Amino acid sequence: MMNWDDARFFLAVARCGTLRKAANELHVDQATVGRRITAFEESLGSKLFIRTPKSFSLSPLGEEMLADVMNMENAVQAIGRKATSGDDSLCGNVRIATTDTMAEAFVIPALKALREQHPLITVTLLTAVNISDISYRGADLAIRGARPESDELIIKRMATIEMGLYATQDYLDKHGLPTKGDHLRGHDLLMFPRELVPRHWNDFCGEALIDPNVVLQCNSQLLLRSATRNGLGIGLLSSFLADKDPDLVRIFPENKDWVDIWLVLHPDLQRAARVRAVVQALETSFQNNPG
Repeated sequence: MMNWDDARFFLAVARCGTLRKAANELHVDQATVGRRITAFEESLGSKLFIRTPKSFSLSPLGEEMLADVMNMENAVQAIGRKATSGDDSLCGNVRIATTDTMAEAFVIPALKALREQHPLITVTLLTAVNISDISYRGADLAIRGARPESDELIIKRMATIEMGLYATQDYLDKHGLPTKGDHLRGHDLLMFPRELVPRHWNDFCGEALIDPNVVLQCNSQLLLRSATRNGLGIGLLSSFLADKDPDLVRIFPENKDWVDIWLVLHPDLQRAARVRAVVQALETSFQNNPG
């Protein structure tokens, strides 16, 4: 009979592809993951993974089991949420999934205020660019730049963020100021990967792109800002951060790209006191720092 403890090791390796990455996700050592997977396979009498020197890929049986084990994970998480939903205690851990930029500008200031008011509440902060499913990451709530389509989640717009094009003066001295309407032709561009933000590859903050010279693709806006500050090219950055940076020059200030920022929360958790306290701190942070 399969139990959840075996299943979570299987899921971690299936998602991460290596024992090392799975061990990091599970907060155990690599040898423990290897032993647990081997023991699980022996109990089933069949291999779940095809092993290569660099990775683990699912065997035919593993592929057949994956959807069922993910359903088991969802059921376990649902039980946990329901157990938490009636908790009136202002203590315990809340897991927040967001991007590095949102974490720096809004979440960290919110956590400072939260600590002063509710010191027994702790937070686990998970940063990523594309948060497509907060239950997949085991987060209680998410702050993200794309509105989810699910009707099962509580969704609230927290802010609308302005973005613009920036470069250093040194870069502009070497390459010249772009000509408006010339598709940023001849300029080095720093962008999110196409699969993460496809619209930017057609319209880069009001400038239509034709065969763009993208010299760096990066899934972190903080690193894109660092690359821009180091003169690698032109980046599309959040104005509330870039406008305060003396090393950056705004290009075409009239061109603006607007991004709605959403709070996403599972309804089973909205009544938990510690989650409500975190949400209130986040709302205050966005109100005080509107971007």
